[in-house]
Amino acid sequence: MKTTAVLTAVLLSTPLIAQDAAVTPTTSAPAEEMSEQAKNHLQLSRNILLVLRELTGTLESVNDQTTADAAAVKVQEIAARMQQLQQQADSFPSLSKDQEALVKANINEQEVQNTVHNFLVSVVQMAQMNCYDSESMS
Repeated sequence: MKTTAVLTAVLLSTPLIAQDAAVTPTTSAPAEEMSEQAKNHLQLSRNILLVLRELTGTLESVNDQTTADAAAVKVQEIAARMQQLQQQADSFPSLSKDQEALVKANINEQEVQNTVHNFLVSVVQMAQMNCYDSESMS
């Protein structure tokens, strides 16, 4: 489960996934167009969600030691992609508050919460089952 702990840390440390609900675009200010940098941030956030869903599906498909061993290979591949996404996030320049608000306004907070919740449930289930005695998965 070391890999999953790393993925959880990566996910939660990514600024656009760990949203601050207090930051919302103001309606009194003139509508600002999303910059190219903001579009990149938004796309990265969406990519992280897609990869997290894939990881969750992989973990949910495990029901015995054989499937756990097989899933471990996929989890390692996904972990590598998550690390690449984290490196991308780290290389992106910070956005202005207005641009950050535009990005956050284009992210479905409920979708993020559901995705993270499902991922965490799958991690807990794997831990409860002791990774189905798969050394590769643990």
